[in-house]
Amino acid sequence: MKYFWADSDLGEKKEPLADEDEHMQTEDEDEDMQEEEDIRYENEDVILPASLCPPAHGQDGDPWSGFVLLDLQAYFSERRNATTASCEMRGGKGIIHVTFCSAAPPLVSYFCVHYSGSLKLSHFAVQPEIVASDGGLALLRVPLGDESDSLDPDISEYFIYHAGIMGQSPTLTELPHPRPYELLDHHTSIVRHCPNRHRHRDNHDCAHCSYTIGSLCPAHTQHSYQYQLILLHKDTMAWSCETIPIDKETANSHPCTTNTINIGGKHGTVGWVDLWQGILFCDMLASEGRRALRYVPLPPPLVEKRGVYMGPPRCCRDIAVVDGFIKCVHLQVRVVLGSSTYDGGFTSDGWSAALWSMEITDSLSEPWYLDCKLDSTDLCDSLPELKVDAGTTQPTLQRLHIGQPTLSLKDDGVVYFLTKIDHRDDDRNGWVLPVDTAKKTIQGVAEFGCERTLGFELVYIASRIAEYLQVTPGDTDKIYSTESALAKPVKDDHAPSKDIFH
Repeated sequence: MKYFWADSDLGEKKEPLADEDEHMQTEDEDEDMQEEEDIRYENEDVILPASLCPPAHGQDGDPWSGFVLLDLQAYFSERRNATTASCEMRGGKGIIHVTFCSAAPPLVSYFCVHYSGSLKLSHFAVQPEIVASDGGLALLRVPLGDESDSLDPDISEYFIYHAGIMGQSPTLTELPHPRPYELLDHHTSIVRHCPNRHRHRDNHDCAHCSYTIGSLCPAHTQHSYQYQLILLHKDTMAWSCETIPIDKETANSHPCTTNTINIGGKHGTVGWVDLWQGILFCDMLASEGRRALRYVPLPPPLVEKRGVYMGPPRCCRDIAVVDGFIKCVHLQVRVVLGSSTYDGGFTSDGWSAALWSMEITDSLSEPWYLDCKLDSTDLCDSLPELKVDAGTTQPTLQRLHIGQPTLSLKDDGVVYFLTKIDHRDDDRNGWVLPVDTAKKTIQGVAEFGCERTLGFELVYIASRIAEYLQVTPGDTDKIYSTESALAKPVKDDHAPSKDIFH
């Protein structure tokens, strides 16, 4: 909070008296304290109460080693187990502790952040979040500062979480800040690579593995079309930038990036996806000057009468790499005629979904095949009973609002849908429904707290990180330091620390 004022006599330089000096110093100190208090209370209003209360599942006694649905936003809680890793931030800002809590889908796994040293809750602009993940690696963004500047890239610090290998403890490493470059969340990917890859399966994790982080953003000028590829290699820990030209037609076919997919292989191929249009592929591990962009269009969206548009494409589309194929799903929601309201409300009249796949080859030019098409009317008899609030009528599948389809990372034809009684709900629980598209059945149900959701925008992703987490029964009451492989027991009541607001 800074104050400016004008002196009525600008021509005369006034020397303050000694007591005025002391008075002015006291006022400055009071203003600094007031500024800290204002930010503290503003930020505490931004950190939702739900972010201080992580789910009960996924803690001691129920580790999971398969793929997971992973919440992208952190919870603030002092949960500690064998996955806990810590990092002392540069500049004496404090210490960050990160813990993963995994559970079998359709439950949503999550991660917790705790802080110590000089860090306080009021220092966080918003909740830390996962920007990208690959294997046992996760790139985390931690915004520290005023909430009003939460989108300012300069206030974000970046960390790499490594799940640990061959029984070693997990680590958390602060990365150099990418400035003057900017990492956009949906444009950034991690690629793991290893000099011994020919002797191992693709998803191995050994002491020789390295990684490269890449972010691809358009940098078109008045006379040319081009992209900037921002890179960081683990070996050098330095950011670099390469400009890659592209033709006008391809640039116009890929107006935005919604997410990335990792193809991998010896070239470290990554796809930057516009879920409405297509994919830009680039070999991140190619040498500078030899990288080129290749464009592959996506299957067209379903076109049905009485459909409803619910926001960004991730609300109704998803894409994933599964067992040598790129798979894509599209969801189309139907509405009852005349039911739409000015504030976005509507009455659902069921939905349909289509799944496509494309085989991954060196040329990345295989055709898309329609694997199946499914309608909600095929599933009505398999909807489990849902736990609803007292006085709320048990919803039917046709009337449930549905969105954010998420593809299973196993080749089992399952798609996970987020459902709510009303897509605008943020004070009632929703449900994650796993739908077997081949058998046309719903494979169970799991509650999901919607306090931190906005409609059906992206809140969780499918991730393989749980396959690498160092979680074993009997070790979940220990915390592992990044400086030592020794473990020490800690007190853990699975609740936010008492000084969380101080």
